[in-house]
Amino acid sequence: MLLTVLAVALAAEPDVEPLPDAPLALAPFGIAQMAWKAPVRGALYAVTQAAGIGVGIFGVGQFRVEQEAGNLAESETWQAVAGAAVGTAVLSYGVSLLDGSKLAEERAIAAAAARARREEVTDFDRSLAMARVGRP
Repeated sequence: MLLTVLAVALAAEPDVEPLPDAPLALAPFGIAQMAWKAPVRGALYAVTQAAGIGVGIFGVGQFRVEQEAGNLAESETWQAVAGAAVGTAVLSYGVSLLDGSKLAEERAIAAAAARARREEVTDFDRSLAMARVGRP
């Protein structure tokens, strides 16, 4: 009897949809990868993006110092360093976006499969409960 009540209650309970994973894939610094249990990739993205931004800021500062001092060759070198560093950060962010969207898609497929398995179990439990209710 208890099994019947539980099966009917479980069948009547609505499915709660989780928040979509797609917005998290847009987060910088490997946040999505770390949240979705890929910490090595997340750390790699975090380090390359932070280092690129940091070196870029330092390069721009040195570019201005050298430009004010009148060292045109040195200022051009620092300008190139800053550009390469920021480019590396942007490239790393782009790759992390692609990787994050791939991880979000894998998680959506796994959630759909889990939902289908849960529905199969619920249907089986419901049919089992109905068969037990029909018995004398």
